[in-house]
Amino acid sequence: MATTVNHDQEKPLVPVYVTGGRTFAELTEDVARPLETFPTGRWWVCFIAAMLAFAVGATLLLQTFKTGVGLWGLNQPVGWGNDVTTFVFWVGIGHAGTLISAILFLFRQKWRTGINRSAEAMTIFAVMTAGITIMTHTGRVWLAAFWLFPYPNQR
Repeated sequence: MATTVNHDQEKPLVPVYVTGGRTFAELTEDVARPLETFPTGRWWVCFIAAMLAFAVGATLLLQTFKTGVGLWGLNQPVGWGNDVTTFVFWVGIGHAGTLISAILFLFRQKWRTGINRSAEAMTIFAVMTAGITIMTHTGRVWLAAFWLFPYPNQR
């Protein structure tokens, strides 16, 4: 005895990821379009603004390396100021990313994957930035090893 199957009511064996009557080719075109087209005017305005901000920051950092942290208003009685505050801030941001990741793990949240990745990336970049502030607080980076790391001497 043969049975017939109504294919209209049959459930798919695999989940459907592309809905709305779109094909995989159309989906590929939608995803690749921003990479294959020339940037718009708004993109160029934002890019130029970002490059100007980078140039100002690089110029100020190079000026600090050239003249030292006295440029920031730090003198002999005040050896640390904004630089130690910045270091503590970035270390705190790194701790926050670790805390977010740990809390989501401890509570076994099913939706934590994307947030964990962002929090852990935030931790890594914050710790790298905190490390950079250690090097820039000396003002003259080529003297960083002289001032930061202990070594035997006769002085």
